[in-house]
Amino acid sequence: MLNQHSSETMMAVIWTPGINENNPHDETLQYLLILCSKVTLNTIVLTFWRHSILKSLLGICSVSMYVADMLLLSAVTSVWLVKENLPTSTSMCFILAHGSTVYALLPLPILIAGAFDYGSYPYQEVNLSSQRRAVSYCIVVVLMWTLACGYTYNYTDTQPMEIYKDNVRLLVCRVHGSSVAFQFSMQVSIAVVLILLLYFKKMIGWIRRANKLAAKDQNFLNRQDGGCGNSEVEENSTPLFVSLTLGFASNWMPYLLMCLACALMGFVVPAYASVNLLWMACANSVLVGIAFWFRSDGSGPLGKFPDDTCLWKNYWHLSKGTSPTVDAKLTKRLYIIVHKPAMTSQEI
Repeated sequence: MLNQHSSETMMAVIWTPGINENNPHDETLQYLLILCSKVTLNTIVLTFWRHSILKSLLGICSVSMYVADMLLLSAVTSVWLVKENLPTSTSMCFILAHGSTVYALLPLPILIAGAFDYGSYPYQEVNLSSQRRAVSYCIVVVLMWTLACGYTYNYTDTQPMEIYKDNVRLLVCRVHGSSVAFQFSMQVSIAVVLILLLYFKKMIGWIRRANKLAAKDQNFLNRQDGGCGNSEVEENSTPLFVSLTLGFASNWMPYLLMCLACALMGFVVPAYASVNLLWMACANSVLVGIAFWFRSDGSGPLGKFPDDTCLWKNYWHLSKGTSPTVDAKLTKRLYIIVHKPAMTSQEI
């Protein structure tokens, strides 16, 4: 992959001279292996996100991207299988150019639509998502894909070209990286690092308390005695935005550090080869955390979030100086009765 003056545009090498100039080396197998690795990693992400992925717009977009990945992999596999009978340069350039353009266009509308989606959640309660909301998700996703495909069909250059690098003739194709996904990851990384540095001296103690809360919450879920108790109040509560940032960073900091390292080394990944579901899951956690921060006074730790990564409830308790105990279950039942009057008092 050759970088060409920009973090957005680069050249994908279709074939190289090889040992014999008259018998060039086809790079189709290389791209096939790259896409196989990408689909494998996206499958892992999809597995970890499977419980709530269909309950948000970003989740539906991620499923559609996974389907697109499979179609892209199938197209490259077909080209590789017939390479002995047909030239692959034009076909590969067509696939890579269109694929990278579509994947580069989608992140911005997905982020905007996802922000509006989470802004419309009443108390973050994903169980309130109706069939009408699910249909609207599908319509929005189809519309975004249609617009992106229409743009790439009219404006993408899919013709392979010859260039010379170090006196070697290469056949290349112009592809694109996603500047929106790259900038989003960079800005989130910088914001998280700055917030954590401001509270660095207290960070170790907060992490220990968060781990204790997670252990207490698990013990509470496993209890069968049904006893009641009062919430335990601890001193030195954490500011809510710091607590939520800590909860986000504890899961996503390795990914963000990897993005920072790639940026510092000038390592650019074309949009068709990026692990887009990993970025989507990270963006989903960011939007859920922001929505929870703005609505925590109304929903508290009771909402069910379309995010299988971060333990937002535990970090809410960390910010309030409390820990979840048995009376949290009673509070949740009272909350359901207040917001769903149709339910009877027998639920308590």
